[in-house]
Amino acid sequence: MILSRGKILFGLLFSLSVLFTPGIGSAASEIGLQSGDIEVETIPENPEPYQDVTINLTSFATDLNKATIVWQSGGRTVLSGIGRTSYSFKALGPNITITLDVSITPPNSTDKVTKRISINPSEIDILWEGIDSYTPPFYKGKSFVSSGGMIKVVALPTTSTSGRTNATYSWKNNDNAVLNASGYNKDSYIFVNDELNTRENISVTASTVNGSYNATKNLNIPIVNPKIIFYKKSPTEGVLYNKALINETFISEDEFTLVAVPYFLSLKGNENDFSYKWQINGEGIETPSRKTELTVRPSSKGGYATISLVLENLNAFFQKASGQIKINL
Repeated sequence: MILSRGKILFGLLFSLSVLFTPGIGSAASEIGLQSGDIEVETIPENPEPYQDVTINLTSFATDLNKATIVWQSGGRTVLSGIGRTSYSFKALGPNITITLDVSITPPNSTDKVTKRISINPSEIDILWEGIDSYTPPFYKGKSFVSSGGMIKVVALPTTSTSGRTNATYSWKNNDNAVLNASGYNKDSYIFVNDELNTRENISVTASTVNGSYNATKNLNIPIVNPKIIFYKKSPTEGVLYNKALINETFISEDEFTLVAVPYFLSLKGNENDFSYKWQINGEGIETPSRKTELTVRPSSKGGYATISLVLENLNAFFQKASGQIKINL
């Protein structure tokens, strides 16, 4: 079969084009790789002083597992090798910045991309209190919160040189952003806890306008069951708050007055919003004029008297406190 000169020339050109057409290989795919193509993840996102920190690198533009990666800090190489996409270290003290320069050379390429990462450890505290949680006079402990109680939390940056008046706060309640409580200088958050929750998880992130300070803190607030503690009331000294009555307390007087204190119960509302159910030896009695005070006049000495009280908020679910004490007469 005799081929024409034109067909021979076409075949030769086609063969050469196949041999010399660039394939879609690794070198071609790396052309144009930029620093912005490298994503940086810091764990935790806002490290605290002396906390363990891990930095991870990811990219959709190149295969970092095949890239040569060099980590440097203060001009000193701290980690290098192929696929070194993660580096862990311990943060320094408050407001002492760690700067890491990371150079990335993609596979089958001589081009290098550099990424600078700065870690500035910052710290913040959260204080909380139950606003309407009742505690008696001279009580020195923590005012815990019962179901449906009102809570106030306050953020206190401890490592910001500019102070807490120059920060923006982002509040979360059980992982839900609280937009109306977040914003510039909004360092406190007040809310009523969910009646079905046994604890409230609150977090806040504070950051300065210039970005030099970023700190995050999480806090778990326990929700407790309110309880009634009984105290003796002296005719001359008043309520003896310094000594709670324990079960089977011996009382020798012919007449004595017990005062019931509903610890951590939310007492919002007026007196008519609450019911008081007193009992002596299992029998209901008329509510005293002073509803939290009961005066007892034993008819005879010897034996025991079991006194109990259930105090309930009629306008709120789960707002109930109860207590019982056994008196040795």
